[in-house]
Amino acid sequence: MTDVHLQRFLARLDRRSERLEARSKRLSWLRVGIFSVSALGTILWWETDGRWAPAVLGLVVFLAVVRVHEELARGILRTATLRRIKAMRIARRARDWEALPPAFGVDAGETHAFSADLDIMGARGLHRLLDTSFSTGGARKLASWLLETGSGPAADRQLLVRDLVPRPAFCDRIALESTVFSGPSARRFDGDVLLSWLGASPDARMMRRILAVLWALAAVNVLLVALHIAGLTGPLWAFSLVVYAAVYLMNGRYYNHLFDEAERLHYELEKLRPVLRLLESRRFPRAQALENLLQGIRRDRPSRELRRVMWLAVAASAQKSEILRLVFNVLVPWDLHFASRLERLKDALREELPAWLTTVFTLEAAGSLATYAALNPDASFPDLLADGPGLEATGLGHPLVPREDLVRNDLELTDPGTLAIVTGSNMSGKSTYLRSVGLAVVMARAGGPVDALSLRLSDLRVFTSMGVTDSVTDGISFFYAEVRRLARLMEAVRGAEPGRVLVLIDEIFRGTNNRERLLGSRALIEEVIRRGALGLVATHDLDLVRLTEQHPSARNLHFREDVSGGRMVFDYLLRTGPCPTTNALKIMAMEGLPVVD
Repeated sequence: MTDVHLQRFLARLDRRSERLEARSKRLSWLRVGIFSVSALGTILWWETDGRWAPAVLGLVVFLAVVRVHEELARGILRTATLRRIKAMRIARRARDWEALPPAFGVDAGETHAFSADLDIMGARGLHRLLDTSFSTGGARKLASWLLETGSGPAADRQLLVRDLVPRPAFCDRIALESTVFSGPSARRFDGDVLLSWLGASPDARMMRRILAVLWALAAVNVLLVALHIAGLTGPLWAFSLVVYAAVYLMNGRYYNHLFDEAERLHYELEKLRPVLRLLESRRFPRAQALENLLQGIRRDRPSRELRRVMWLAVAASAQKSEILRLVFNVLVPWDLHFASRLERLKDALREELPAWLTTVFTLEAAGSLATYAALNPDASFPDLLADGPGLEATGLGHPLVPREDLVRNDLELTDPGTLAIVTGSNMSGKSTYLRSVGLAVVMARAGGPVDALSLRLSDLRVFTSMGVTDSVTDGISFFYAEVRRLARLMEAVRGAEPGRVLVLIDEIFRGTNNRERLLGSRALIEEVIRRGALGLVATHDLDLVRLTEQHPSARNLHFREDVSGGRMVFDYLLRTGPCPTTNALKIMAMEGLPVVD
């Protein structure tokens, strides 16, 4: 889907919105006119036998117009919501970070194999660019796919994503149904609220016994009040009412939470139930993976079950006034009755609801990846190899770089122990290239498309050491933090089969002297090669390029720069061999620092 198509769609939505707003204004004036005419007719006919006819007729017509007006208001709301969804698609395609929703907070931890180095999470991370989910569970599901470090069902997920790519309207409809009534600023649907409600387990049997006693006492209260009004007894109802109140108040633990719980349930279900109703009604005979995913929801019809929960939640939270609540509960055990009804529904939902939520969250995560594919037609789905190590990419780019600035390069790491030493000047593109490779593997393992013209890869684990920092709070120096990071990297290499780990290292051992840095770097790289891992090592240390003389599986790649008009110019194209140029002294001189000729 191109920017032109999206802009045209927005223009059509704007025109539709203008037409609906104009109709809404006309209906508003029509309602005023109907009220005025019916009031005037009633005044004029007041002295006749049909004095109420204008008022009754006006009321009927007025209510009919109100109903039409409400439908029109819903249409305006849906149009505005759909416009927001499409505008967000444009922002994702343009990498307009200021227009995207805030980043979802998932902390992968400092020791994660690659999250921080590859910018998976965070304000300008891959997850934020991809995430179109309406729920916290969908956002977490997508994050878990992107952060996965073990072997996962990448091929199965890819089939599901492929089924969704040619169905962008369906993905938009899910987002529309989930947000149209909650508004753009509302928080995401939180499935944990429903799961927490399911997990709370008061003594249901005791609750039912107490409820039976209270209903009996309420009936006695009514009977005694009636007998007192009839003059047959004294105010005996006062004694039974005291007993009723005492029993009710002593068992407040069963219902004190009801009002807040019911409001939370209704708020969350108002966003979930329309989505489930949509999923129940759709059929995809040519999309087998999608059909398989939705099979359970279509069989169980969860929207019907959740409608009962919503009805009970509305009834339980209906008496917002404390006075009305007191009146209701004096007459009958209102709160306890609905708490008991909701408790009984838990038994039916306890097994099914988690499965329904998992289906929705999986669909959201796959929909996020499918939306990326639809918005970036130059992306491609990788060939996932069941056997044999290797990674072959053509036209590989970085998914977070705006399309107008993107430069693509190739890569081939096909045999165990294949390692490329990437040299180049400062700002020439080494780190971006390493991240491009890592993100391609992450996207492929998640089941999504990759920012490459083609990609073939086996089941690779990624481990990086690129953006190591020191820690003042932990008392860890930069060098020691890097050593610890590389130790974890080597642990992953030693524990894996040859060709199953891809290591990405940027500027190895920066925090120590030149001699020990070179010795340590050579030893670590040789161990990576000997263990059969695949790797890319970006470095400024030109002494490391000689490793290719002792290790045939190692090779040199480089980026270069030119100086034009007193400025550094980079083409960001990857070339074979060691870098023939350096630019550190040039940059120093350009900034006015003293340098040695």
